[in-house]
Amino acid sequence: GKGTYASLLASRFGVLHLSTGDLARGAAKEPGHEELRRLMDAGELLPDSMIVALLRERLNSLAGTSTDAGVTTVLLDGFPRSLPQAQLLHEDLQPVSLAIRIHLSDKHILAKIAGRHVCEKCGRGYNTVDVNDPEEGVYMPPMLPKVSPSTSSSSSSSLLCDCGSALVRRGDDGQEVAELRLKKHHSSEGLVAEFFRRRGVLLEHNVRRGVEDMDDLAVRIRAFLKERRSAEHHGGSSL
Repeated sequence: GKGTYASLLASRFGVLHLSTGDLARGAAKEPGHEELRRLMDAGELLPDSMIVALLRERLNSLAGTSTDAGVTTVLLDGFPRSLPQAQLLHEDLQPVSLAIRIHLSDKHILAKIAGRHVCEKCGRGYNTVDVNDPEEGVYMPPMLPKVSPSTSSSSSSSLLCDCGSALVRRGDDGQEVAELRLKKHHSSEGLVAEFFRRRGVLLEHNVRRGVEDMDDLAVRIRAFLKERRSAEHHGGSSL
């Protein structure tokens, strides 16, 4: 999933991985966030004001006092999800130097969501589903703990995280909720992509082998950023 991609890319490029989904799930466990918890359990997109407030608070905490003096590079995972969020991010929170749009068929996304499990203690993610689609050229093997009973028939009840703790399903990973999230995502993704495309910061990636795409994607990212820096240096359009 995008969270796995974001985590691996953040590690490769030495930047901070910040998941707005994790921020929201963490906040939903705290007293006074009942409405946030209700919206997430129903698969609803969070109001812009709510998610922006969580993100601003997190960025400010990283900066010490304000985002202006803070973290130089952050890889955002799960934000922005709408055009207003993209505008708020780029114009009010932090200018965007690169936006990556990841393409994968809904059927493969839903299959991987169905197989997604996380460690209840450390939060590390795993996936028990094997996607093998020669027609679309997509091959995404399971992501299992290093020690597992079987690579062919594994369930969350028989698997443990590499740290030794139990694996659990996320509360918002049910089939109906996942389908609703995808439907709402498709209703807004085009506007978000176009917003960043017009600013010259959009890079699109078609998933083929899941995490095994990382080498090729990293090469493309470096080339993309190098080209942008060169264009800006020679007087091209800038953000």
